[in-house]
Amino acid sequence: MRLNLIVFDDPVLSSNFKPLTYTRAAFELPLGVKSILDRLLDALKPSHVSLMVPEYLKDVVKERNPNLDVNPESVDAEAIMVNGLFDASRKDLLEKMVSKNKDIIILDQDVVAAAKVGEPKLDEITRAVRECKSYSHLLTDTTITYETPNVLRARYPWHLIELIESALMDDLKEERFNASKIDAANIQVKGDRSALRIAEGALLEGFTIFDTRRGPVIVDGGCEIQFSTRISGPAYIGKHSLIKSFSTIEGSVIGEGCKIGGEVSNSIILNYTNKAHLGYIGHSIIGEWVNIGAGTNNSDLKNTYGEVKVNIGENTINTKRVKVGCFVGDGVKTSIGTQITTGKKIGPHSHIGGLIDSDIQPFTFCPKGLNAGIETLSLEEAIKVQRRMMNRRGKDPTEAYLKMIEKLFQMCKKGWII
Repeated sequence: MRLNLIVFDDPVLSSNFKPLTYTRAAFELPLGVKSILDRLLDALKPSHVSLMVPEYLKDVVKERNPNLDVNPESVDAEAIMVNGLFDASRKDLLEKMVSKNKDIIILDQDVVAAAKVGEPKLDEITRAVRECKSYSHLLTDTTITYETPNVLRARYPWHLIELIESALMDDLKEERFNASKIDAANIQVKGDRSALRIAEGALLEGFTIFDTRRGPVIVDGGCEIQFSTRISGPAYIGKHSLIKSFSTIEGSVIGEGCKIGGEVSNSIILNYTNKAHLGYIGHSIIGEWVNIGAGTNNSDLKNTYGEVKVNIGENTINTKRVKVGCFVGDGVKTSIGTQITTGKKIGPHSHIGGLIDSDIQPFTFCPKGLNAGIETLSLEEAIKVQRRMMNRRGKDPTEAYLKMIEKLFQMCKKGWII
């Protein structure tokens, strides 16, 4: 069956994932070993795919997905629009839509999970996605609407953390993770040894403990796990990452090229981020190219043991969870001894320090704490710091990446909020 897809970055849901989605589509966030998008496409195996994202992200999304059309000028009117957070296990819903007439919408609560609509409406919806605007008013005259709950994998960032175990169970089936070869002496495995997978090229030093009793542990190629480290599943250590001695990692996903020390619990850390020193990160998502200074800690539990509330746009959302940490955008730098309270969001390219007990807008400069005053980091300084950090890893920011930062800076000046 030929399945043509338009995978779109839903403006409503994507906003829920700020500050992480200031610099990427929501479907580019990691879910286990792969991104949400890669996991979706691997399961659906579509004949053709177009991606629809905010226009200012078009070029960087294209760089990350060179084989896919991104914001094409025209799309196939017979294609099915699929929310980038669609649960691929519900593939049957999309297959039924292929043979149906147009003007069919599948809703998960108030959000479009999938749609097959005529060309005028298709153009209007894709335009709304590119302009980061709501599309709900465009669906009022749709002829057939199906309410299908729980067809979207996540609505808020803390949901992604809760999906780590199921995602890594699927990733165990990857051919390159079929067997574990442990050369180092004095390696201890607690639990099912078959749930530990060490890819070729990983270096393990002695006196390391892998605990698979609560989920699988996958260590990807080129990683270095230094001695006296404990990694408890479900956990994934991305390619070429360094886990320093005496570190404790549990229930977490670590991206590619990271340097991690201290304690990381039930968190997702994206690529090329440094947390090389002692400190605690828990129930949090940390973006790319972040530097976590020594002694930085976040709280993921209130003193009252009450449910954590998080500000989403102009609303306050009760997560209905006792443990929720912080959500940190790309390019953030924390000073030594930074303390972040529960449920806080740190906008991209901010420099923070001291006690952070409120959300921080993008490009904020307060390295000595909020009480010492807040300034706006200039665009020139943000790019200079970003270039320096990338150069330390032998990389240079691309023209598309720099233009994205510049556009983001200008939009934040006009009042975008986290």
